[in-house]
Amino acid sequence: MPKEKSVEEMTDDAVREGGYLAMVYFDLHATQADAVKNIMVGFIAKLTREPGVIYAVGEIDQPAEKEGIFSTWAEVKLLAEDFPTLVRIASQYSPIGIEILRPDEVKMTLGEAQGSLLDISQTSQNFTRLIMEKMLSEDERKDYATKMSQRMELGKKLFEKKR
Repeated sequence: MPKEKSVEEMTDDAVREGGYLAMVYFDLHATQADAVKNIMVGFIAKLTREPGVIYAVGEIDQPAEKEGIFSTWAEVKLLAEDFPTLVRIASQYSPIGIEILRPDEVKMTLGEAQGSLLDISQTSQNFTRLIMEKMLSEDERKDYATKMSQRMELGKKLFEKKR
């Protein structure tokens, strides 16, 4: 029976193959102390199931109360298989801080860099769309949808031109 790899061996292998070990910090707020802590536990568990995440292990601070709101933060050691995974986690989950522990420098292909930038752009577009849909009148939403459709067509043409 083959020996199971230790966390350190798994980390060394992943970093050698282009992975990134990072400390990622998240905050959370709720109206009950137990709720804020339980939600954070579930949140960290969700991170472990994200595509490209090899592992995520977190420590959660004790909730503190101020004016009826309980707040906590978590320090999550996360091993990602590549830099685009870190970009996606940052874009999707909005941590309050990220510290890359290993490797000492970021190395990526041009395709990975472009993919990361597109992920950031998509997240920004999704956020903008959500805000626009919630705040605009029906006529303004239709106008916005038309503009987004035109934008998609322009993007498609640009993509085809580059091919």
